Amino acid sequence: MQPKPASPITDSPWYWVLLFSLMALLVLVVIGPKYGRRQSAMERKYQARERIEEQRAARNNPGDNARSDEIAARRQFASPGDTLVPLWPLAAIFVVVALFAVYMLRRGRGRPGSLSDVSSIS
Repeated sequence: MQPKPASPITDSPWYWVLLFSLMALLVLVVIGPKYGRRQSAMERKYQARERIEEQRAARNNPGDNARSDEIAARRQFASPGDTLVPLWPLAAIFVVVALFAVYMLRRGRGRPGSLSDVSSIS
């Protein structure tokens, strides 16, 4: 009885998880600069509206000195490299998923007597 040849790597779901996570990382790298410009523009609009409302509230309540100290210590306006919602956490998740998929792919294909070999016996 000859052993059955190994199944192609594309039969493993972990191969596809790896492929899709790497493609997602590639997409993040490609769209990252455009996302940064768009996100910073949206955040600047939000920050401008917020500051206008703070100035209105300060004019309506002139005796509130604690608020003027808070206004002076606020965050600078957003820029493409410094946004409130960055892409790096999403990229980190995709890297972890890709590494886990590589581990599972090697674990499933590297051992004799793995699940694929056991199913071919019956």
